[in-house]
Amino acid sequence: MGFPFRDLREWMNYLGEQGDLVKNQTEVDIRGEIAAISRKIARTGGPAILHENVTGYPGWRILSDTLATRRRLLWALDLPAKDTTKVVAERIVKGPAIEPRVVDTGPCKEIKLFGEDIDLLKIPMVFTGERETLPYITAGMSFVKDPETGWTNIGIRRFQLVGKDKLCDLVLPYQHEGVIFSKYLKQNKPMPIAVVLGADPVALLCSTFPAPDQVDEISYWSKLTGQAIDVVKCETNDMLVPATAEIVIEGEIAPDVRTLEGPFAEFPGYYSGYRLCPVIKVKAITMRQDPIYRYMFMSLPPSEGHHVGDFVCEIELYRQLKSLIPEVSDVAVLSTRTMTTAIAVDKKARLRAPGLQRKVGLAVRAVKAGFMSKNVFIVDDDVDVHNMQDLMWCFSVKFQAARDVIVIEDVPGTYLDPSEMWVGHGGKYSGHTSYAFYDCTEKAAPYDEGYKRGLATPPQEFVDRVEENWQEYGFS
Repeated sequence: MGFPFRDLREWMNYLGEQGDLVKNQTEVDIRGEIAAISRKIARTGGPAILHENVTGYPGWRILSDTLATRRRLLWALDLPAKDTTKVVAERIVKGPAIEPRVVDTGPCKEIKLFGEDIDLLKIPMVFTGERETLPYITAGMSFVKDPETGWTNIGIRRFQLVGKDKLCDLVLPYQHEGVIFSKYLKQNKPMPIAVVLGADPVALLCSTFPAPDQVDEISYWSKLTGQAIDVVKCETNDMLVPATAEIVIEGEIAPDVRTLEGPFAEFPGYYSGYRLCPVIKVKAITMRQDPIYRYMFMSLPPSEGHHVGDFVCEIELYRQLKSLIPEVSDVAVLSTRTMTTAIAVDKKARLRAPGLQRKVGLAVRAVKAGFMSKNVFIVDDDVDVHNMQDLMWCFSVKFQAARDVIVIEDVPGTYLDPSEMWVGHGGKYSGHTSYAFYDCTEKAAPYDEGYKRGLATPPQEFVDRVEENWQEYGFS
């Protein structure tokens, strides 16, 4: 058993074989205890966890943190630890475009609930923040279809529980789901939707990619795996969803119904406020015979949600920048969904073309994947952008604040960053921010001081040998 993992259970069993999964038999509470455990896992790089004894929900199991570390993200996609962004970007461009394989039925159809049998309250939705009034689905994959073109958009969304057959959906107008919903609003028709919980890890990751307009994110599955994913038609609409998912919630969103949503423990580490949001009226729930509820911790960084989002943002920011500036060699999201990011550029090319680093800094804000970037460190390609010690070294010895920081004021923000309150506009959250990039590249040496340049490291052949023989030395 190995890559590609066809369902959540294959993936879970693989993690168990690697010694990277804990099966917790101690009774745990959905009202904060499970979230606190996930918080510690993210902060310590600990193993994934399967909770098998959930207070008030006999028979249910809750799985979380399977993608909370970089090593598990690499296992999920069968990726090398080096040149990761480059390898994934090449797969997306050059990988086979294989249509999903439509099957008659699948494990997600073992139980089917309609009408009065629908009761979302029986599903152990986990509370994350102490100020949450109602729990959220945090790892739900939203499937919606463009009524004009047939394009199916998939994205990780949050869904607040508001009734036994109702969920609140935060539909944002600038996201693809919001664009599609606006077309149903114009037609004054309800929008069909499917919320998938517990899909295989590649499908979950595909749903987080900021794909271009009219591109189905599920099409990335074949590009990343070289195979076709099995999908099955929903019971109450024509959405095609992963056949091996744990739970599928089917419903529709009326154009004119809203309810109060919030607060939610948002990715910048603070709570969002209350807002009126569209409501999903659930029409069917299908699931496995013994379903596993998939929880994803999202709150103050680090968290599993951040690791997943940051990983995908690295890939897309690299791809989009590379198409504009081929000299970009790597990207690392350091914190909070690209708000703080590091980018490496080809050192030789930069020396041939002075100012290249500034061109990169300006381009970040021009591409879709960089729309939330706030602080960007630009370094040479002989620096590992994924190594914080290397970055802090560059910041310490290659950067002068009076010369090497460029600040651009009043650019689009997120509305979720508390510091935006101080960017003018009467002290209110304006959705505007400032953007800065820090030139931490090596400056040219004076003609008579060249001996001071050059990285003080052992010979590269021995650095490579140590990497190859690390475990033989006795390290794990």
